[in-house]
Amino acid sequence: MVLIKDYAKLTGIDVIQNEQFSLNMPTTSNVIQYFTEDDTKISIRPSGTEPKIKFYIEVHAQVESLEQLETAEADAEEKIQAIRASLGI
Repeated sequence: MVLIKDYAKLTGIDVIQNEQFSLNMPTTSNVIQYFTEDDTKISIRPSGTEPKIKFYIEVHAQVESLEQLETAEADAEEKIQAIRASLGI
């Protein structure tokens, strides 16, 4: 992790610089986000209607042409599955 944002506390932590900062938001939200070196983002929040926790995983890949798209999608899916396994979800 290189960055953590806690929207309930409206604070963030730059893990690399070991610095805490404030999030400029008008209100709090029950969401926490983790960011990695390669711009992967994991957002975690409770469901508003069900007794469960929701996870959102966002990964990025550089694609130069349409021919690379299928490989990039497969790589992204593999990465998402690895993150899910590491989180036990």
